[in-house]
Amino acid sequence: MRLKSAIASALLGLLVLEPGGATAGDLPIRWGGAPVPNMVSSARKLPADLGTAKTLWDIKLGTHQYSIPTLDRGRIYLGINDAGMARAGFKATQGGVVACVDQATGNLIWQMPTPRFFGGVIPPYHFDQWKCGICSGPVVDGERVYVISGRGEILCLDRNGQANGNDGPFLDEPAYMGLTNNPGGTLAATDGDILWKYELIKELDVVPHDVCGSTLLIVGDLLFACTSNGIDDRHNRNPRPQAPTLIALDKKTGRLVARDAAGIGERMLHCNWGSPLAAVVDGQPRIYFGAGDGWLYAFELPSSTTGPVQTLKQLWAHDCNPPHYRVRDGQPVPYSKHNLNRPDGPSEIIGTPAYCEGRLYVVIGQSPLHGNGQGCLSCVDAVTGKQVWASELVDRSLATPAIAEGLLYLPDTTGNLHCFDSRSGERLWVQELGSKAWCASAFVADGKVYAGTEGGDLWVLQASREKKVLSRTRLKSAPATPIAADGVLYVPTQRGLTAYSQ
Repeated sequence: MRLKSAIASALLGLLVLEPGGATAGDLPIRWGGAPVPNMVSSARKLPADLGTAKTLWDIKLGTHQYSIPTLDRGRIYLGINDAGMARAGFKATQGGVVACVDQATGNLIWQMPTPRFFGGVIPPYHFDQWKCGICSGPVVDGERVYVISGRGEILCLDRNGQANGNDGPFLDEPAYMGLTNNPGGTLAATDGDILWKYELIKELDVVPHDVCGSTLLIVGDLLFACTSNGIDDRHNRNPRPQAPTLIALDKKTGRLVARDAAGIGERMLHCNWGSPLAAVVDGQPRIYFGAGDGWLYAFELPSSTTGPVQTLKQLWAHDCNPPHYRVRDGQPVPYSKHNLNRPDGPSEIIGTPAYCEGRLYVVIGQSPLHGNGQGCLSCVDAVTGKQVWASELVDRSLATPAIAEGLLYLPDTTGNLHCFDSRSGERLWVQELGSKAWCASAFVADGKVYAGTEGGDLWVLQASREKKVLSRTRLKSAPATPIAADGVLYVPTQRGLTAYSQ
C-alpha cells in the first residue's frame, strides 16, 4: 500500500498543474504539455498562419516521423527513421533513430540508431518493414530517456548520450549500431548511450506487427509498456494469443515487475499499438489502456517493484465498439483488412485515450491501409468504466482527443476535424480538411486548433464553439502532431522539424 500511496501523491501533484506548463523548463513536455494525454498546451503567442510566421530554424530528418516530439530542459527528443542519418561508418538499414536536438537552434546533440535485425519478413513476424522507424515518443525522466525501438526493444538511454562517457550496464553500442567492422567504429560524443534494453520478443515471445507504435508510461519507479503483440505475416491469426499485452518494468533496471492476464491477445483484431496512461481517481492511481480488441481497460498498480512477477489486477473493461459494429442479424461482422476494405465492422483502439476531469475520451480506429470506415468516440467514467456518452458521427481515427474549456477536438482518418461539447457529447461543428488525417492528432494552444493532413496541409482554426478557419498552409511533407513552448510552435513533418514564432 505504501507504493500506491506514494505514487498517488506524486501523480496528484502533477495532475493539479495547469496543463501545458507555459515554459519548456519545467516538466518534460509530452502529450501537448500535460502529464496525462490531452493534446492541449498553455503556450501563448503562437502563430495563426504559418505562411506569414517567422521561421526560427528548419532541419531535415529522415523520411518518416509519426511520434510526438518531447521537449525537456532546452532539448527536443525525436523518434524518426534512419534514412537521413549521417554518421561515419553507419549504413542505413531502414531502421529507426532517436535524435536529440537543441531547442534553440535545432542542432544535433546526439543520435542513437536502432538498425533492423530482420532483413525481411520472417514468419510469423511482419514488422519494421515500412521504413517507419521509431513510432514511440521518447519519454524523459531525469537523466534518462525511455523509448520503444522499431525492432521490439524497450531502451533506457542516457540523456547526455556519449558526451559524458559510455555508461552501463550495456556497453556494446558499436556492435548494436553496426559500427564494429566499419570505419568510425569508435564511439563519438554525438552517439547515443544505451544504459539497458529489454527485448520484448526474446523475453515475452510476442509477435509485433507492422510497427512497435506505443509510447511508454512512467509511474513512480514503474515503466509501463504495450508489447505490440499482433497477428502473423499472413494476416489471418494471432500466433501468440497468450502473450501479454501490457507489462510493467522496473525503470531503473528493466526487470519485469508485472504483466496483464486480460486475454487481450485472444480477442485482438490486428495489433496492439495503444499507449497506456495513468490518472489519480478518487485518490487512487489507476492505469488505463486502449487495446487491440477495441476495449478500454483499467488496472491497479502492482503492489511492489520487488518479488515474483505479478499479474496486473483488472478493475473494469469497457467495449468501445457499439454492439451492432460487432454483430448483425446474429452473425459476427467481419473485420476490415488491407486486402478487403470494409466500411463497417469492429475496430481496435490505436490513439491514446485522453483524461479530463474524471472522464476518459477514446476513439476506435484501424490501420489507414484498411480504408475509411465507421468509428465511435466514447466518453467513459474513469471510476466505473460506464459509458457517459458515445457518438458514431466520427469515422475511424488514430488520434488522441484534445479537450480544452469544455470542447473536444478530434480529426478522423477520412479527413474531418470534429468539435464536440465534452460534457454532453453534442457535436458542434465539423470541418472537412481536404485530405485524410491519420498522421496527427489535433493540438490546441493559444486559442487555436492545429490539425495536419496526409496531403501536407496544416490547418489552424479558432478554438471555440463556432467554426472559424484562420489559415491553411501547405508544408513540404505531411505534418505530425505539433508541440509548443516559450512562444514557439514546433511542427514535425515526415521529413523534418521546423520552429515557428509570430
